[in-house]
Amino acid sequence: MAGRAAGARGNFAFGAGKVDGFGASALRSDRRLARGVHTRLTTVEGMIALIQSGNIHPTARQIADRAGVSRRLVYYHFSDIDTLFLTAASLHATRYRSLITPLPSRWPLELRIRAICHQRRQLFEAMAPVHRVAIARTHGLVGLEKFLVDHRSLLRNQLAATLTSEIHARGNVGAELLEALDLATGWEYWFGLRDRGHHSPSSAERAIIFAVTSLLR
Repeated sequence: MAGRAAGARGNFAFGAGKVDGFGASALRSDRRLARGVHTRLTTVEGMIALIQSGNIHPTARQIADRAGVSRRLVYYHFSDIDTLFLTAASLHATRYRSLITPLPSRWPLELRIRAICHQRRQLFEAMAPVHRVAIARTHGLVGLEKFLVDHRSLLRNQLAATLTSEIHARGNVGAELLEALDLATGWEYWFGLRDRGHHSPSSAERAIIFAVTSLLR
């Protein structure tokens, strides 16, 4: 879009306070494109907001009302609700990508453990409503299944990079250690602590710190 906008500006003719025909056409095109992008984003944000408020299966009408757009525009920009949800889940996850970056391996082990477990708490609490819906919708949705697999790979890679020295020091059982660490800091364990164990976020964080610390002893 930026390239097109630059091209349009290059064709503006300000003589007599008017824009020439080509420039006016390009400007209208850019404005339509900008409105389309805004509508898509507003629609995606509307779906995320509804899910976070507890409506895990919002209808097109509810999404349109929340976004302040027509139901027709929802289907104009997205072929179906599943496609809209996949876009919403991807955008939502991207916003928390900074919480899945490796931590410096030179940090003391205890500091790395506490930092990565705190990041998991922040990530899981922020993403939980949308992530739960993603898990429930995966059947038959190849794009959504890939999204979840890629997200879990990012979590695993963060662990592998942050705790690389400790994992490599275990030699032949390093792979098994990483597998155990991945489970102890993953979504399933967090949901188990929060839902079945009725832990608060801070209590659940302490539990995964204990689990990771125990595994690395």
